[in-house]
Amino acid sequence: MPKINTSLNPDNIQQIMPAGNLHYFNSIDSTNTWLLKNGQCHDICISSQQKKGKGRRGNNWISPANGNIYFSLCWCFPDPPRYWSLLGLMVGIATAKALYKLGLRHHGIKWPNDIFWKGKKLGGILLETTDQSGRVIIGIGLNTKQPENHLLAINQPVTSLEESILHKPFSSEECIIYLIKELYHYLDQFIHLNFDDFIKEWQQWDILHNQPVQLTHQGKLIHGTVSGINETGRIGIQTISGATLYLSSAEIKLIHNLDKT
Repeated sequence: MPKINTSLNPDNIQQIMPAGNLHYFNSIDSTNTWLLKNGQCHDICISSQQKKGKGRRGNNWISPANGNIYFSLCWCFPDPPRYWSLLGLMVGIATAKALYKLGLRHHGIKWPNDIFWKGKKLGGILLETTDQSGRVIIGIGLNTKQPENHLLAINQPVTSLEESILHKPFSSEECIIYLIKELYHYLDQFIHLNFDDFIKEWQQWDILHNQPVQLTHQGKLIHGTVSGINETGRIGIQTISGATLYLSSAEIKLIHNLDKT
């Protein structure tokens, strides 16, 4: 496995930021929570450890002090974007592309907010807002490496960049710099998003597309095939009967492990 340099030089990261200020902590409750309370537009918060990391639906995000990436960006849109509900998916694309430039292959996005590598979770995305002003906090957590004692507390297969990037050394700082560049690129263009172009790019990274899945919906277990997403970001499931359900939130369980190539 490659050697990972997990040290960060905040000055190097600040220099490549087109706007905003970097706030770096050795330990913090949550980078998202800090920015919600204190962040200005384009500010970034990074911490070496989170004491109260947050996942989707109020779940905890296990955030040990072992060099993993805990990153949040405060972004402000002057006007509410037309496709606001696609923002989290677009952040997923930006994250996947940043990891590709870092050297990762065979990875993708599991709707709605997880980064996967060969059937294992590599990271997650959490967007939070406090009002309708167009200000949003974009939180991204990526596993650079996972100690065995923390794997026991996670109820699904997980992986890390240490495991998945097998052919080259890399650094956490390098990963963050790629992440910032891709996020700024996509966020700057989001207000003018073309849905047809977005769908083409989404399908390149969507590990569930045309895959068999099972899920629970309204108390019933449903088997079907993922047919894509619609303009509101809902996932389409074509059921055995031929009908297509569009769901805004569901716990998707893969029937087969996926290798995104």
